[in-house]
Amino acid sequence: MAVGKLRKAAAVGDAQKAITQPNATHIVLAAISLIGFGPVVAMALLLLIVIIAITGSAVSQPDPNSSSGAGDFASAYVGGDGKGTLAEDKLPDKGLAAPLKAAAKECDLLSPAVLAAQIDVESGFDAKKAGPDGEKGISQVPAEAFKKFGKDDDDNGTVSALDAGDSIHAQARYLCSLGDEVQRLLDEKKVIGDKLTLTLLAWDKGIDHVREVGGIRGVDLRSYPFQVRSLFANYVTGEPEPSGSATSGSAKPPAGSGPITEALFDEMFPGRNPLYSYAGLVAAMGKFPAFAGTGDDTLRKQELAAFLANVSHESGGLKHVDEINTANWGHYCDAARPYGCPAGQAAYHGRGPLQLSWNYNYKAAGDALGVDLLNEPDKVGTDPSVAWQTALWFWMTQSGAGPTPAHAAITGGAGFGGTIRSINGALGCNGGNAGQVQSRVSLYRTLTGKLGVEPGDSIIC
Repeated sequence: MAVGKLRKAAAVGDAQKAITQPNATHIVLAAISLIGFGPVVAMALLLLIVIIAITGSAVSQPDPNSSSGAGDFASAYVGGDGKGTLAEDKLPDKGLAAPLKAAAKECDLLSPAVLAAQIDVESGFDAKKAGPDGEKGISQVPAEAFKKFGKDDDDNGTVSALDAGDSIHAQARYLCSLGDEVQRLLDEKKVIGDKLTLTLLAWDKGIDHVREVGGIRGVDLRSYPFQVRSLFANYVTGEPEPSGSATSGSAKPPAGSGPITEALFDEMFPGRNPLYSYAGLVAAMGKFPAFAGTGDDTLRKQELAAFLANVSHESGGLKHVDEINTANWGHYCDAARPYGCPAGQAAYHGRGPLQLSWNYNYKAAGDALGVDLLNEPDKVGTDPSVAWQTALWFWMTQSGAGPTPAHAAITGGAGFGGTIRSINGALGCNGGNAGQVQSRVSLYRTLTGKLGVEPGDSIIC
């Protein structure tokens, strides 16, 4: 059994928990539990369900708490996947570059930047650090794991966690071993989430914890895996890895040269609104390199098709920019927020590919993307790159009405149905609106066909 690090300190913060607009499932359960308190309470709750069903947005989302959970989660994905050429000038000791590159060859899960980012979090590159639970050395490999995976990798005649080379190689072997265990859980559909994040969680908490919490749903957005992921970009130069290197061939192809060309995009959406430009999509994808860049070619194309199918459904085939029902426009201002609704009561209605709505979502998306969308929400409806970026921000980082973001759902084995659940939850899934679900599924089947890939399993939620 793999060991996990026993942290003396509590988790950095609580997981996202504020749900401004509860979904119908939560309310129904509450209604059932309170029936015994009298018919008046029950009827009031049932009336509330009807109101939410009528006025709720298809992409109403949990409160991202603006500067806390959502921003950290977004930064993890903006940091990329850790693949690429190691930025050796960012290392405090250039002599670490060789063992990092060599150790990263242990398995495809790793790259030198992934190992460097984890070392940064674990020890701050202090090769003599002693941890609170017996960990030693630059990588802080748990003592039990080092006994199993430690070798004399620096050829100095001793096996020691205080030797940087030995520590880094043991770190890599342990991560690869944990990755194999995580992959088995993913294959058995016992957990959902992306493999690397779950492997980092297993390092921190143990593989049993990953299994018990079901995967990514047990990861606080400010916890260990995302502390590490947020540093990936610090250790990647952005230049392509030389041919034959440890990470050669594993990085995501340049935006625009991957599974969708401009000609194919035009074929998919011939009558789209000019806002939804191919150039805008490519620019936005550059901000989120993990999007359609995780897993093998089949999974990358399936994620791209899943995203485009959902945005096509939300925007009427990329023809609508603003929410059609103007009567709802004044319903998306939560004036109780400390920042209020400076752009006006009706300024935060649904816009863009995924119909971003509510002032707190405009605030959180703007903070993550570096655009003041709270004061200038119209940018979502006028700037092609910003429009696509808000859609990808939601896709990559927001749980919405489901247990995980859509990206984590489809890359973690939940299939296209998992992406529907992330976006629409009980409003569409579990028989909530079979017609709407079927519409999304039909679009997904069409787009996977155009991309030349099978739709895969679990396409219904």
